[in-house]
This record gives sequence, structure tokens and C-alpha cells, in this order.
Amino acid sequence: MIYALLIFSLSIILYGHLKGATIAFSPIIGVMVGGLYSYTDYEDAREHTLQCCILILAITVVWETSNG
Repeated sequence: MIYALLIFSLSIILYGHLKGATIAFSPIIGVMVGGLYSYTDYEDAREHTLQCCILILAITVVWETSNG
């Protein structure tokens, strides 16, 4: 499972780089394993968030797409 999350985290970093997204690395207090995708609609854009947590590190990729 850890290998799958490592491959997933590398793929979201690559995807974020291709989309011109903001990529953030954050430490986690405690231990967490998993992935998350969410979006928020605004009047003129949709903000997408893709996150992968591996033990004590969270990798977050955020980008926007237009609604028009």
C-alpha cells in the first residue's frame, strides 16, 4: 500500500506540474495515510484540490479552471 501511495504522490506532482498548479509539501503531526480530491465552485472559476498523505507528509496540489 505504501508503494501505491508513493506512485500516486509522484503522479499528482507530475500532474500538478503539467497543469501549472500550486504544489505544497506539509508535515503532519501524527500519522496519516490516504488520498483526497475535492473542488470548490466560485462565480468565475472552480478550484480543484488533490492531496496525498503518506505517514508524516502531505502533498497538496491546487489548480483552477474557468467556469465559462
